[in-house]
This record gives sequence, C-alpha cells and structure tokens, in this order.
Amino acid sequence: MALNSLDLRSAAGMLALQTIPRVGPITALRVALSDELEELGAKQAAPQDLRRAYDQANEAVLRWADEGLQVLTFFDRRYPNRLRLLHDPPPLLWVRGSIDVLSQDKLVAVIGTREPSTFGVSAARSLTSAVCEKGWGVVSGLAKGCDTLAHQQALASGAATVAVMGGGLDRIYPSENEGLAAAIVERGGALVSEQPLETRPSAGNLIRRDRLQVALGVAVIVCQTGIKGGSMHTVRFAAEQGRAVFCPDPEGTNGRSDGLRALLGSPASELCTLLPAWRDAHKLCRRLNGRPLAHAIRREDFDVLLDRLDEALAVENGEVVGDVLRPPDECAAG
Repeated sequence: MALNSLDLRSAAGMLALQTIPRVGPITALRVALSDELEELGAKQAAPQDLRRAYDQANEAVLRWADEGLQVLTFFDRRYPNRLRLLHDPPPLLWVRGSIDVLSQDKLVAVIGTREPSTFGVSAARSLTSAVCEKGWGVVSGLAKGCDTLAHQQALASGAATVAVMGGGLDRIYPSENEGLAAAIVERGGALVSEQPLETRPSAGNLIRRDRLQVALGVAVIVCQTGIKGGSMHTVRFAAEQGRAVFCPDPEGTNGRSDGLRALLGSPASELCTLLPAWRDAHKLCRRLNGRPLAHAIRREDFDVLLDRLDEALAVENGEVVGDVLRPPDECAAG
C-alpha cells in the first residue's frame, strides 16, 4: 500500500496520522496540507499499521456520527471560515449539535466572571437579551456565572447559542451544566471543542479555547470581570484578532468589576502592566494605542452596542472601510 493513497485530509486520515509517534494535530495538519507523509519520517510507521489505524479511525468517526458527534477537519467545507483565519486554526473540531450555527454571520461572544455580583447577573441577562432580540446568536464557554447566564438567556430568547469547551465533548464541565449543554444541542445550538474525547478541561486547554470563542463571533461582550480571571485571556485574544470589545459601564466600586474599569479607563497600551493575563503580551501592548481597549455601554441603553455590532459585521464583509469602531468621546462616558 502506498502511504499517500490514504485520504489524509479526512477526519479518519488526520486521526490516523496522530497514531505515529511524536505526531500531534499541528503536524498532522501540516502533512495533510502537503500530502507528503515522508516528511514526517513516517517510515517508522509500517504501511499496514497506518492502514489499520485509518480503518479504525474511520469506524470511530462513523460510530460517533450515529451518536450525534461530528468531527470536522480544517479541509471540510463545513469548517467555520472565521476559524480558518486564525494563525493557529484547530486542525480538528469536535461538534455536537448544529454545524451550520458555527458559520452564522451574526454571532457575538458574551463572557464574564464565574462569580458575578447582582450587577454582573443583570448585565449578562440584559445584554444577552438585547443582542438576541436583534437576531444575534451567542458564543460562550459554558462556565459557571456569566457564561451560564448568557447561554440560558439566549435559549430563553429563542436564539442560537454555541458553547466552546476546554475538554472533550464527552466530559461536560462543569458537570452541573449537563442539562444546559443538552438544551443547547436540542434547541439548534452546538457544543464545540478542538480537544479529542476523554481530554480533561485543563487550565491550558480552557485558555486556548478562549481564542475560539473570540474567533467565532464578530465582537466580545464582557459582562463583568475582575483584574484576574479567564475573561482577560479572552479579551487578549480579541485584541490579537482585531475584535471589538464591549463592556457595561460598572456601578459603584465592587472589585468584581475592576477589570471592566481597567478596560474602559486605562490606555490599552498599558494593559500588560495592569492585567496578570497580559503580562507576557508586551509585543501586543506595544501595538495598541493610548485609547481604552473597550467600548462602554450604558446600562439599559443598548442601541450603540447593536449599531457597533452591525458595523463590525459590515467591516468583516468588506462593506465598510475605515476605523468605524473607534469610540467617540461620548461613548466612553459612564
């Protein structure tokens, strides 16, 4: 059997490649792009072993499909184009639920702290409701707190919602959201992960999934966050990807909103000295200007947010030229 006779760009092909020692998803993608197994030093894998791995992977993919689990490769026509634009796109995507929703134009990430205050709870519900009423779907991470509230409000509004997971889709994390995860799938949404089945949601994987939350939408809404926390990793990915960031104007002096104050009131170029999640992002901070990174949204006045989301989508579609998301002074007021 010639090694190059395998369909390396299929899910079975890319999974089979990863049975070769020291070959992970990134190397498998590179080899599939080149169609040259020999560059792996793949002679260490006997042709019959690779064929056996390919056949076993193909059987698994078919079995998973019967169970409602799809595996997309970078080469699949159903793979979301927004993810293809990442400098490190997931070679494989595991999806339970609607694949089409991942490519929906009107998607926005809604995120925030796992322990929101009364302000954070209200912001998550009201902001999610406002965007969903205008036809936007919601991307979040199924975490406790703001993520859970965003998914729940999207479902209550009849909108599509996507949960990006930090582990394998056979492990719902946190476990108390198993019912919510099932409801997301049942109502036309999707659970998605770049991690294979049986992968635990480690801290590193949870951070890496944040870049996918950002990439699937046209902007990021941060409902509430402190200075520390996963939300700030998501905001950093938004800055790297050129996505607009929106925050509700925080009330009072609650420390759970200190991150909002930093994003709304501090020069973006100084965030690497203010936010622990940005400490190693010096190159990114040097690229950012002296204006605050986030756009302020006044409580219960969401017309500006909705207009800006439409503008962001228009920019993505090439319908608008220019820095249309530069916040005028009046939009940065509290």
